[in-house]
Amino acid sequence: MSRISKRTLFILAVLALWTFSMGWLVFREAYPELLTVAAPGGYRSFFSRGVMVMDQWMKITFQGRQIGYSHTSVDSLDDANGRQYQIANRTLLQMNVMGATQRIAVHARSIVDSMYHLQRFSFVLSATGYAMTIEGKRKQGNTFDCLIRSSETSRRLSITIPDDAILYSPMTELSLKSLAPGRALTLRMFNPMTLSSQNITIKALRREILQHQGKSIEATVLSAMMEGMETLSWIGKDGNILRQETLFGWAMEACRPEEATAAAPVAPTGDMLAQLAVPVIGPANQLATAPFARIRLSGAKLQTASLETHRQSVTATGDVTEIIVRADSLPASGLTPGTPPAVPQGALAPSPFIQSDDSRLIHRSREITGAWTNSLEAVLALHKWVYEKVEKEPTVSLPSALDVLLKPRGDCNEHTYLFVGLARAAGIPAVIRVGLTYHNGSFYYHAWPSVFVGRWLDMDPTLGTPAVGADHISLFEGEISEQMKLMGLLGRLKAEITGVGKEADAGKESP
Repeated sequence: MSRISKRTLFILAVLALWTFSMGWLVFREAYPELLTVAAPGGYRSFFSRGVMVMDQWMKITFQGRQIGYSHTSVDSLDDANGRQYQIANRTLLQMNVMGATQRIAVHARSIVDSMYHLQRFSFVLSATGYAMTIEGKRKQGNTFDCLIRSSETSRRLSITIPDDAILYSPMTELSLKSLAPGRALTLRMFNPMTLSSQNITIKALRREILQHQGKSIEATVLSAMMEGMETLSWIGKDGNILRQETLFGWAMEACRPEEATAAAPVAPTGDMLAQLAVPVIGPANQLATAPFARIRLSGAKLQTASLETHRQSVTATGDVTEIIVRADSLPASGLTPGTPPAVPQGALAPSPFIQSDDSRLIHRSREITGAWTNSLEAVLALHKWVYEKVEKEPTVSLPSALDVLLKPRGDCNEHTYLFVGLARAAGIPAVIRVGLTYHNGSFYYHAWPSVFVGRWLDMDPTLGTPAVGADHISLFEGEISEQMKLMGLLGRLKAEITGVGKEADAGKESP
């Protein structure tokens, strides 16, 4: 269990690091005058003909050792379309995760016109035996033609990006250097990895003297907060990032190119994710067989609405959340075909990474479920097939149902995405749940599907559990964009089991 969950956290952590440091497309929401405040004429004033506007190298360290680097450049271009600008970033990481060295590369590129309107973008995530490319090109108005490619599949779709899209990069910090301590602004960010958007709040905390490469430099300290995740940036008077401190103790420091690339990144001897399990006190070893459990989560403020499910009742005070978790059970029967389920439309709809409208997923789903007459029997067949056919192999990837169908291996996310894709392809509503599962003395982060068969039923095809127990605590519902909310909880959350027993005991205090 821990191996599956920790590898999932690793890819989320890599995406979060890249998000905060270099790579996202953003557009202004709450602070539309941002560009003109920092520089008259907006970002256009940063560009000059034939001159490289920015070429910044940063080394990435963990536990005092270099584990990678990030290189961002901004160039002006002249072609048949007139003056354009290219913003490019390459981030390389090499880390020890679960006893194995993982080498991850992220390469992003954007082309904007002279008005700094986004025209094209690309994003490539690669690891050993895996690569995912996402490319977008403005088609008409704010509509972009998007191509998602992996080694197994390719898929085209249309997405909408607002016309004032800009690139979140060191150039963004350059425009923020005039923020006075105590001032804050909020931006809405479009993420090319997940094709979704989130808010980020940036606040100027203070000015301080930073020791950087043997010099004392006055810097402004900025805090960027998104989904509970925080990164700190030290910005010099010239607007360049001098240092960033990110998740898990990762740090980024401006340096010379030869310093960033002088030697191959060295993986630290310690496991980066070993300390991220959620500690628990109380009789947690009873959870798997208990009809119900009362659990107190503390250390981070959780959103009650996202915790309420058919199995969970929630009360919260500050950063202490009390959850009653009930074990699920198989209903006596399911729905017949054609019965309209009263569920959100998204539980049946395809998405860029749950391609339930693809003929290959539809064909496989029909092979597994046949001409089903009872949705419970159908999902039990899907559960058994996914559990038996998908090889349990830790992977570093952006999960995709179709990719897993064609190359059946992966961890909890791969099992869950494939199951949800097959269920939706059969016309059965299904969603992804992300939360905690107990294993060997601690809670670990995990993903599993919930499927509607007349009522919701939580299943776990990774572990072969048709109905999950009280040891599965749901925190969020949704795909990778929702799962990134876990980053704001890591290292903060603690658990206490305050009651375990029969359903009738749910309202009683534990002795």
